[in-house]
Amino acid sequence: MPDESSTNPLSQYCDANMESLGRETPTDFWFRYIDLSSVNQGKIDWQRTRALTYANSPSRARRVVKPGDVLFSTVRPGLMGHGMVREPSDLPLIASTGFAVLSPKEGADSRFLFHSFFLDEFKRQVAQFEVGSNYPAINESDLRRVRLGEVDGPSQTLIADILDAIDDATLETDAVIEKLRTVRIGIIDDLLTRGLSDESSPREPSDLVETKVGHRPPTWTVENLGRFVVGAEYGTNLSLGDSSAGIPVLRMNNIQDAEFDLADMKYAPAHAVDRFRLQRNDVLFNRTNSWEHVGKAAIWRRDEPGPAFASYLVRLHCGDALLPEFLHLWLNWAPVQRAIRQFATPGVQQVNINPTNLRRALIAVPDTLEEQRAIIDRVNGVAAAIEDHRRERAKLSSLREGLRDDLLTGRKPVVAIREAAE
Repeated sequence: MPDESSTNPLSQYCDANMESLGRETPTDFWFRYIDLSSVNQGKIDWQRTRALTYANSPSRARRVVKPGDVLFSTVRPGLMGHGMVREPSDLPLIASTGFAVLSPKEGADSRFLFHSFFLDEFKRQVAQFEVGSNYPAINESDLRRVRLGEVDGPSQTLIADILDAIDDATLETDAVIEKLRTVRIGIIDDLLTRGLSDESSPREPSDLVETKVGHRPPTWTVENLGRFVVGAEYGTNLSLGDSSAGIPVLRMNNIQDAEFDLADMKYAPAHAVDRFRLQRNDVLFNRTNSWEHVGKAAIWRRDEPGPAFASYLVRLHCGDALLPEFLHLWLNWAPVQRAIRQFATPGVQQVNINPTNLRRALIAVPDTLEEQRAIIDRVNGVAAAIEDHRRERAKLSSLREGLRDDLLTGRKPVVAIREAAE
């Protein structure tokens, strides 16, 4: 943030809590209520707002909100429960008194204010005014003393346009990712049920026969998983530490969305866990976890040896008739997840799926490795498209962070930043 000579207090850009519902409000007055739980990290979840009458509303439902107003959560502001009302609502909008409703003054852009609230320097200043420990809060008068960079009205609009454009692109990317995730689920359902014909298209329903697991191609083998998985290996039960001098060890929290998440790792001495290190296409099954997470599986996709794994996890060894990638796909299929949880037994705060019981589960396996590979490739094609869009989203997020700090703090000229963004 520039020095104080090139900053202004927030009060110079906006007014706060201009209008509230009074006791004279008709009891049958309908409005849409925005409470603190409806706003998170800059987004108002309109599905969580409620239509209420004044007579049936909580006593905190009092702040009148207009399009263009910014909501600043004065209760636990560090959680960043701030939002902005950009469009008219179906009903008059009323916010909780836990918000400061900030209305831009003439010549100020409310979008500029909104984006400024997420700057580290702004959050630091807010924290200095907070009072209370369990529920830290800032009052309206102190909030209005927090300082922003001195930026004229046209530049505020230009800055807001740039940041809004990146936000819009991010939302569009999120929508594409969600659509692709839905497509992937549908493709997996089709391919693990119907497989692929010689023409590389899913078989017709009329080409399937009834089996113990539902309709499947007549050439597929339906047997217990134990016929295809020839071994199950428990991980290390050594105590793990934070020192990175050894080998990282995967635990149950390191399986997320059917892949390995290496963000939070513990370590063990290399000599003690070297034999537990993952090799390419190793499949790990989470045998112990909470009910909603037990049974998840991930596969090591890299050529180089990976981390070791703890005893909460089990390495499954496939025989010659089953590709590890197909096993990984099958284990994470929603119908299979529901089926294998029937083998779960309760433990202390967690449940457990014994690998011996897991191998009793019925699996339908294509009779050729070629068809298994074709199914895997088809699913991986969609997964690759999802990953491409995730990388694009990460780039947008990084660009936004850099531009936001540069623009809102005045470190770089607005016009130069706009040219760089374009």
